[in-house]
Amino acid sequence: MNITICPVLLSVILLPQAHASLDLLAGVEAGIETETAMTTTDLDRTQEVLSSNDFDNEYSWYNPQTGIQYQIQLLRSYSYGHYPCLAYELKIKNGDVLQAKSLDACQHRSGKWISISPSSMAF
Repeated sequence: MNITICPVLLSVILLPQAHASLDLLAGVEAGIETETAMTTTDLDRTQEVLSSNDFDNEYSWYNPQTGIQYQIQLLRSYSYGHYPCLAYELKIKNGDVLQAKSLDACQHRSGKWISISPSSMAF
């Protein structure tokens, strides 16, 4: 019996994903398509903070484009399989409104921190 394997299908199966989808980057929970949504600059800053592994400091920044202030506090590190993960708190201040969110992210093989929830792993 001969089996023909489509080369395109084989490459999809065998090649790892080259980069993480931007809609899964840590920080998107700030409010996708809302007035508190993070800009690319804010998402980049979030990646830097998560990569710092600094559990002793809170990191905050103000985005003058949007008028929103963000604050991240790393809470703990853990593993999911062989992926390093972090639990962190994200605070978003927009005018007089302050939101606090407890979030988790794991580092994708691309090096980017990806938002996760206990019920879904985006790897």
